[in-house]
Amino acid sequence: MKIGKFTPNVSISGRLMVRVLIVSAIIFTLSFSLFLRMSANKMREEATKHAHSELSNTIHQIDAILQAVEIAVENTAWVVPQVLDSPDSLYRITERLLHNNEFIYGSAIAFEPNFYSKEGQFFSPYSYRGKNGNIRSRQLGTDTYNYHYMDWYQIPKLLNKSYWCEPYYDDGGGEKMMTTYSKPLYNSNGKLYAVITADLSLEGLTELVGNIKAFDKSYNLMLSRNASYIVHPDHNLILNETIFSSTYGESDESLKKMQDDIVNCKEGEVLRDMGGDKFFVFYSPVETTQWTVAIVCPLSELHKDAKILRNMLIVLGIIALLLMIALSYKGIRRVVAPIEKFSNVAKKIATGDFAVELPNITSQDELKELHDSFENMQTSLVKYIEELKFTTANKERIESELQIARSIQMGMLPKSFPAFPEREDISLSAKLVPAKEVGGDLYDFFIKDEKLYFIIGDVSGKGVPASLVMAVTCRLFRSVASYINKPEEIISSLNDSLADGNDSNMFCTAFIGILCLKTGELKYCNAGHNAPLIVDPEGRISMLNVKPNLPLGLFDGFPYEGQETTISRNTMLYLFTDGVTEAENNNKELLGDDKLVAFLKMNVSADPGVLIDLTFEEIKAHANGAEQSDDITVMCIKYC
Repeated sequence: MKIGKFTPNVSISGRLMVRVLIVSAIIFTLSFSLFLRMSANKMREEATKHAHSELSNTIHQIDAILQAVEIAVENTAWVVPQVLDSPDSLYRITERLLHNNEFIYGSAIAFEPNFYSKEGQFFSPYSYRGKNGNIRSRQLGTDTYNYHYMDWYQIPKLLNKSYWCEPYYDDGGGEKMMTTYSKPLYNSNGKLYAVITADLSLEGLTELVGNIKAFDKSYNLMLSRNASYIVHPDHNLILNETIFSSTYGESDESLKKMQDDIVNCKEGEVLRDMGGDKFFVFYSPVETTQWTVAIVCPLSELHKDAKILRNMLIVLGIIALLLMIALSYKGIRRVVAPIEKFSNVAKKIATGDFAVELPNITSQDELKELHDSFENMQTSLVKYIEELKFTTANKERIESELQIARSIQMGMLPKSFPAFPEREDISLSAKLVPAKEVGGDLYDFFIKDEKLYFIIGDVSGKGVPASLVMAVTCRLFRSVASYINKPEEIISSLNDSLADGNDSNMFCTAFIGILCLKTGELKYCNAGHNAPLIVDPEGRISMLNVKPNLPLGLFDGFPYEGQETTISRNTMLYLFTDGVTEAENNNKELLGDDKLVAFLKMNVSADPGVLIDLTFEEIKAHANGAEQSDDITVMCIKYC
């Protein structure tokens, strides 16, 4: 056969160039997207940390001021009882409190009605700072300013403890927005006679909060204990609206979470849609007064640096891609030269004789690659034999590891029977035979507080996945049952744990029981498992009345229903998995419930251990050589 000159429509170098560019572009795009997302997330984390740091610093400053006021009042209160006989001396106490504490705007000692009969119903020495900074004093209570009904007086009186009142505008007193710390004073008989106060002007605190500049376009809020605005860009809302009234009609989860956190004095952050724009709200409580300080920042502000980084990366990426195109094209053209000639292919190679000597190709191009490919084929059979040996060795290693896994799995189950030889009130035996090296059936039991806790279960599927769920279920049962004594609560806990992150949708049927060894009371809960059989002292066999419920792991939070009954002594519980009744023979015939009951009637007098061995002999006789298709587990409990 004559081979002509090969003239491709598209050069090999051109095709390689296109493929290299496509792969490079995909890798670059994916890497760029991943790096950009990671960078954006990192910047967002840093911005969140920065916001909370600013909040923390501000709150510490606010707390320091508030605590200083509390300490000043506490250190002054003890002087009041010393001068009660001289009412005019009380003015010196309030004046000295202001003189020694520059951050306190005003202070009053407000007495109960008619405490001083000569002074009338209202007597409250009050000192405050005038416009020029001088300390002035006057009698606070009047017919038009009845302080006895003010929050700063009534609430500490009712609570019998010191109290920071809600921010208010003090008409008739300080004539400005303030909050008051009030401490009730009691006589030797425990009767309230006065309240000593310290007024803190909120101008300094609001200025402190307003000066937070976490981000260029952010603004700040401060809310009182009842969520009223103390600081807000819209001054009309201050002390006139709460976060509930100003957001009335809005319904989204982020708002509800923020409102709940503010009411419960928790810190956090939420992403909110306000006016069509996304805003991050960072908030943290002031522990002393249960106020909340918040920073509101546009989402675009947090992503500003990420956008700058993205634009820089796009420019650099385009430059790098162009540079790669130029270098790749030049390199490929040098490596892959045009094909000039093609040597005659050896006839013996065409007939399949791969031992024939190959043509000598000296050029370093596609022909050399073709030469090397044929040369590799000559050694492929030898390599195949070597690889087959290696594969066989790996298979044996895997089988060995599965045997080890089987030993580990079976080692997790109780295997010493009879289980409690030292006890005369219980006889228990169990046996599990997996269909494969490892399986998904399980059983376990233990005695605590003279009660027998036991479980039998069947995980969906077989093999390694089922064995992993089986191991988790066994460990969870031991752990949960150690502190919960209700079967339905144990099953609910197991269900919630297995359902969490159950992407494989595996499930486990289970039956859990708790038998009181003193009274015979049996509490139990079923989760989609076969109902146990009961053999009473007279040899009668019946099926335990169970509510099916759902298997474990399907739905988180399913309400499992427990049941209870009482069994008499010499009663046997026969528990099993569906591998018993669904055992097949070569004709696909199942053992079934009827044959199982008939078998038990013939062996009602057998002890648990003997009965289990006879059960497996019965299953083997029924299968008649057919391969076991499912895990088989039997557990017998005899209450003596």
